[in-house]
Amino acid sequence: MTNLDLILESIRKKGEEEKNQILKAAEGEAKEIREKSEAEVKVEVDKIIDNAKKEAKQILANEELSASRNARDIKITAKNELINSIIERLIEELKGLDNHSYKKFVLNRLKEFPGKKADIILRDGTFFDSEDLKGLNVSYETVDDGFIIKDGDVIYDNSFSSIIDYNKDEIKKIISGIFEER
Repeated sequence: MTNLDLILESIRKKGEEEKNQILKAAEGEAKEIREKSEAEVKVEVDKIIDNAKKEAKQILANEELSASRNARDIKITAKNELINSIIERLIEELKGLDNHSYKKFVLNRLKEFPGKKADIILRDGTFFDSEDLKGLNVSYETVDDGFIIKDGDVIYDNSFSSIIDYNKDEIKKIISGIFEER
């Protein structure tokens, strides 16, 4: 081998070594970049999973709250319907008072009425003594429930439905309290 061949062989070997070093460094760098990218992707994936878990937990909490509210609303609606049904039955029972109880009711309510010359409208078939009615004139008209006093243009409505309607909130509280005790 000539010097030139030796030089060329030496250059080729050095080139081969440099190529191998460059390839080795490139592979190391590629591996490093790949590992770094995989780590970054893992961090992003973990963030996405954590956010999804938080969101799922929030959605579940919202659904539980919504279901709880719906259940409460259904319960309140049912309770109100039952209370209204009880009040309606109460009015019907009051309409069916016997004459003695009806008379007692009227006289009790008249205690609050200042004795005036006015007309009183009673239910049919009930008889009162004139002194019981504090000077009120018994009208020929009749009512289905309770009684009404007409004093000129002023009307005092003492019908059961009117009295109950006026006191409805208090009656509902009483009935509701009975439910809560059970």
